[in-house]
Amino acid sequence: MASPSMAMDPRIWRNLPQNLLDRILAFLPPPSFFRARAVCKRLYSLIFSDTFLEMHLHLSPSLHWFLFFPSTNIPTPTTTTTTTTPTTLSTAFLLNTNDNTWHHLSFSSLIPPNFSPAASSGGLLCFISTTPGLKTLILCNPLSKLISQLPSSLRPRLFPSVGLTVGHSSFICVIAGDDLISPFAVKNLTAETFHADGLTGFYSPWTTASSLPRLCNLESGLMLFISGRFYCMNYSPFSVLAYDVASNDWFKIQAPMRRFLRCPSLVDLGGRVVLVAAVEKSKLNVPRSLRLWVLQPCGRAWAELDRMPAEVYRQFSEAEGGHGFECVGHGCLIVITIKDSNDILLFNSHRKVWWWAPPCPFLDVRQRRGLRGFAYEPRLATPSVGLLETPTSISFHAFSA
Repeated sequence: MASPSMAMDPRIWRNLPQNLLDRILAFLPPPSFFRARAVCKRLYSLIFSDTFLEMHLHLSPSLHWFLFFPSTNIPTPTTTTTTTTPTTLSTAFLLNTNDNTWHHLSFSSLIPPNFSPAASSGGLLCFISTTPGLKTLILCNPLSKLISQLPSSLRPRLFPSVGLTVGHSSFICVIAGDDLISPFAVKNLTAETFHADGLTGFYSPWTTASSLPRLCNLESGLMLFISGRFYCMNYSPFSVLAYDVASNDWFKIQAPMRRFLRCPSLVDLGGRVVLVAAVEKSKLNVPRSLRLWVLQPCGRAWAELDRMPAEVYRQFSEAEGGHGFECVGHGCLIVITIKDSNDILLFNSHRKVWWWAPPCPFLDVRQRRGLRGFAYEPRLATPSVGLLETPTSISFHAFSA
């Protein structure tokens, strides 16, 4: 801690040019920025300033954080029932991986009933309607509380897989599978793409359709977007589905050790497609473990990247207990969430370090509902939503911690 003699003279701060002060504030992480807004009216109003938001957009460092929703707020193909009781999304928990601190975000007055989180990218979360039929998607910035609604999809679906990639001036959204071919049956037949680009003026609202490969089963998993392609897991047997946006084509990639995998997940690890799964077979010559494979540049072959140390895997197996798990990647980090548990395991691929996240203080330790994780980069400004119609709701709230 600096001594009083080293403290900066308040008169220096008072005389700093406003543009220089704004530039300093643009580097603050969101929790610090929202606390600084309480200093005076001018700082409070910065979030309404287009000039400041543009500066923040270009200067603020990338933050590889994760957002978690209680799994009870997220239906699955087996829990998306025909009941008419509406489900309301109320809360989420933000993990700052730089210092392992938690923050609480409320969605109770923002997202309407019967919507659940489905994807994230570029500071935006994508929510999809959970009622069967034509699908409605909402893009939401959790910090500015600005939301925009996409037009309804062209095909009725039950609970399709969703992919999203967001840039400063463009976004692409894909929904795939779970085509409602009758009120009582679904098949994974087609995908639809929504593409908007402010630089080229290209705007394609669900007019780009494509056929999925035969005998595919997406199981409503998360999609990745890397180097012009969306990727998602395919089940029975395990493989990877890839969608090339430019050519509008889907194809399959065989998964490594596909007969011995359990709970496979695809993660984005520093711009690389990585498959994470438990490897289990009673007569396998190697110990049971959790392994990571990276997709090679050829786009067809895999190479083992890393595996969980034996002692960590023993702890993980005890916590997981065969209930299943999911993985999400962001930057050099991977988080593993366990079904029916609030425990979260993290892996830093650069430092080769595994550790358990501190318990979320906003969760009741007596209720182990499970958490669904999403990669999240907090951004005060997400201008690509301006490519849609006038936002349906705009309000501004501070972080609560």
